[in-house]
Amino acid sequence: MHITRVEVQSVRIPVVRAHPMAIGTTISQDNVVVKLFTSDGTFGFGEAPHMVGHSQLGETPHTVRVVLRHKLIPAILGCNPLDIEALTGALNRAVPGNTRAKGALLMAAYDLAGKMVGVPVHALLGGLVRDRVMLSWSLPIVPIKDAVEEGHKMIERGWKVLKIKVGRPNPADDVETVRAVRRELGDDVSLRIDANQAYDVKTALKVLRGVEPFNIEFFEQPVHRDDLGGMAEVTRESPIPIMADESAKSAEALALIAHLRAADYASIYIIGPGGILQSRKMAIIAEAYRMRGYVGGALESAIGAAAGLHVAAASPAIDLGCELYGQYMLQEDIAREPFEMRDGALVVPQQPGLGVDVDESRLAHYREGDVEVFDHE
Repeated sequence: MHITRVEVQSVRIPVVRAHPMAIGTTISQDNVVVKLFTSDGTFGFGEAPHMVGHSQLGETPHTVRVVLRHKLIPAILGCNPLDIEALTGALNRAVPGNTRAKGALLMAAYDLAGKMVGVPVHALLGGLVRDRVMLSWSLPIVPIKDAVEEGHKMIERGWKVLKIKVGRPNPADDVETVRAVRRELGDDVSLRIDANQAYDVKTALKVLRGVEPFNIEFFEQPVHRDDLGGMAEVTRESPIPIMADESAKSAEALALIAHLRAADYASIYIIGPGGILQSRKMAIIAEAYRMRGYVGGALESAIGAAAGLHVAAASPAIDLGCELYGQYMLQEDIAREPFEMRDGALVVPQQPGLGVDVDESRLAHYREGDVEVFDHE
């Protein structure tokens, strides 16, 4: 069977509370949703999420729609969705970059391929190494009392891992926030911090020394994504493991980070590197270099979150709590049923494909503009 039709639509879903961090504030989630069909009506969903309205690498919901329309969809119509490597090559030949647009199509291709052969996506990636994925919840840049209050609420709801967003104008306020959260929430919760590139090397090291007494799991992306020399210096000097996030934007970038010992851990996104296959390759690189990893989140709907669950479930290196919590941050998710949470972890779907039952009426409710339809001639 081959891809005979592609549908593209944009959705905007408000979040339950604003999410301020060093790179911007999210008040609604803007996703481009794609749907691939074969001639017998089998379909697969994918999406490109945009947490602060852009990807930090130039992509926006608008650019995703444009490049899908004019370059990428024509490159895959008529292709076999089982041939993921061939699809990836066709997309890369059609246009460089634009990894979110490509990733949405390839995510849908995996969903479609799994349904065609009757297996969950993780079976296409090598099979399960875990059937549950621990979750991490992010506390935004807010006053200390608000961070503590939200942390308490999430622990009461069963969360065991919290990440504190840092990068305030006064770094001492970041240290004090971490101190207060640890003091008020106790030692049983796992804490990590994320600067989203906010610091220079000296400031990062100063903050690291300040938070060292508070048993921090890791410190994520302390300096700018392009400053690998600075990342390497911080990693050498830090008593706390350093995670590369924005720096680890592709398999090639992660390979260089690993070679330079510029980080201890890796944040592996599903959509940013160009889709599930590229994310799986990054997880293999991390494993080869004895790096631990997690799946970073961009407030995906259940579609993208499911893709993250399958990659984490099939990747030995991804053993840290992941950020696949869109269903808890969006005012309404587009799946009919939420993922099951047990003891702070999401249960990996076992149905064919991604295992998400999308509610088309909810898609229509949050739709922005028209649905574009592309048919194979």
